[in-house]
Amino acid sequence: MDRHWRHRYRPTFAALVVGLWALFSLGYVFGPFGPGSPSWFANLGTVLAAWTAALLAVAIWRSHEPDEPLTRIWRFLAAGFSLWAIGETLWAYFDLRLGGELPYPSLADAAWVAGYPLVWIGLRLRYRSLEVPTGRHQWLALAAIGVVGVVVFGAVLWPILATPDAGRPIELALNVYYPVAGFVLFGVSVLVASALRGGRLSTPWQAIAIGTAVLSLADLTFAYATWHDLYSVEGLPNLITILTDVPYMGAYTAIVLGEHTLGRLEGAFGRSDA
Repeated sequence: MDRHWRHRYRPTFAALVVGLWALFSLGYVFGPFGPGSPSWFANLGTVLAAWTAALLAVAIWRSHEPDEPLTRIWRFLAAGFSLWAIGETLWAYFDLRLGGELPYPSLADAAWVAGYPLVWIGLRLRYRSLEVPTGRHQWLALAAIGVVGVVVFGAVLWPILATPDAGRPIELALNVYYPVAGFVLFGVSVLVASALRGGRLSTPWQAIAIGTAVLSLADLTFAYATWHDLYSVEGLPNLITILTDVPYMGAYTAIVLGEHTLGRLEGAFGRSDA
């Protein structure tokens, strides 16, 4: 591969990924092919991005030697992202099948629920591996986490806990689990992003951490919107639905960009000068 192509490759890949996210997002917002098309754009865009993130994570995991610390980190991230991709696929099936209703809970929820702790463990291991002393950036990160925690409890968790008879026990458990898991994942993602400063690997890891944080915030927004019957599932999406789903797809996009850059820097996808 010549030098000219190497210099163009990464920007071209980034432009392709961001362009696809913009294309699916615009199709979702405006629904150019009729009332049902927003769901197709949202689901297909999310499934494509989620599986790309999962497969890149698997490739990076398998590129490391078994005894490397990063192997363990990426094993958890690959497993978690893969479960999320399965969840997105199942959700898309339930949402898009003709005349189908969205079951709750469903097999998609099982995959999502199982994926949260695995991604959290992977990011937690990454944060511990950095061995960063507590400083200004960490205190700012903790402050941001605290603010989000107050919002999560007041706007999302409290209405659910104050209505314990709303739905079956398993539905109530999931309604509590998702915002709590989203907040915990947001916290560790912010800590990882705040700890990474300097070095060529810091930027892609920040993209992965920030993407996961945005994914968590989108999940929290979804939990709030669905509990208050504000989330739109038919026709053109309303504002809060757009603010949930477009960043959700964008979060996977950020993770993909970070993984791809990291994989190339670490040689996970083969030699770039071949």
